[in-house]
Amino acid sequence: MTPTLAAAASASPSAQPSPLPAAADLRLVIDDFNRSEVRLARLDATRTAVVKGRYVGIAGGRVIVLDGKTVQTINPNGTVTNLGQLTATPEFVGLGTIVVNPQLSQWLYVTRDDASTTTIHLGAPTSDTVIATVPSPDGNAYYQPFTWNSSGAYMVREPIGLGGAGPFLEYRFPLAKFDLTTHRVTDVSPRCVAYQVLDDGTMICRSSNPGGSIEVRSPSGHSNLIQLARGGGASGDLYMSVVVSPDHKRMIAARNGVKDPVLNYQIAIADLTSSTANAFGPLDYLPDAWLPDGRVVADHRCAISEWGGGPCDASLDGTYIFSSDGASHTLFYKLASGAVVAYV
Repeated sequence: MTPTLAAAASASPSAQPSPLPAAADLRLVIDDFNRSEVRLARLDATRTAVVKGRYVGIAGGRVIVLDGKTVQTINPNGTVTNLGQLTATPEFVGLGTIVVNPQLSQWLYVTRDDASTTTIHLGAPTSDTVIATVPSPDGNAYYQPFTWNSSGAYMVREPIGLGGAGPFLEYRFPLAKFDLTTHRVTDVSPRCVAYQVLDDGTMICRSSNPGGSIEVRSPSGHSNLIQLARGGGASGDLYMSVVVSPDHKRMIAARNGVKDPVLNYQIAIADLTSSTANAFGPLDYLPDAWLPDGRVVADHRCAISEWGGGPCDASLDGTYIFSSDGASHTLFYKLASGAVVAYV
């Protein structure tokens, strides 16, 4: 039976992370936008599935792929299932272009007009219905889906006309809740520039006070600040590529691993209950995914000289699998530039 909207909205806020797959069952997800295809591979880089389309997220233990207006899932064993069809073409924004509920029975996506009015669609295998039309909150932004998990459905307040460049440029936007019963969008207050919402409703937010910290905000409103970046200088209070561990107890991110004006990326690791982060592995890596057995998937990347990049061997660029303590790593795959890696 397909869950009702009310049932989905009333999911327990104390939900725990889903059971984790054994290492032998893991598949890494490769979104190669240069070829407009999504691939699955074992940890030895053996390819197990190739599907045309774009990667838009993970739901119910499946990879969600959007191929034009067709919503598909890739199972870890490589089989592909068509979930349904969209009646409109959403603006592609990568992760969150559509968000699918954990039961794989419904999904949300949006379109926007020239006035940045958000039209919210609720899709299902046999239907696609406009359930809300939301005016732009300020004339220069609209609401875009972010995630749908056991704690509810979320959107972000996304500005239009984005641009810019820099070593830590990573678009993240203020979080909003979407009420699946009333179809109302409500900005989260205090403001949370969102990296992730965990299954129990814990929010992982970029914090601007003090600079360089991540806020871990519990459903009760309790907040913990983790000083993630080292501080000092133009790039000392910045970070990116925030990844939470599968057990929802730790996080990693990329920060500057040396002192300004030189810039070399460095993975930092911290407990979600701690106040500081420690270095993980050598310089010049950015995290992609954290595997259930504690290993970390990360990309080697050099900061360019225009940004003050320090000495770095670009011939090492590729994706690697690190041991759980960061002491050793092995090459996974020489991925094309811009590919995205997750796991299922």
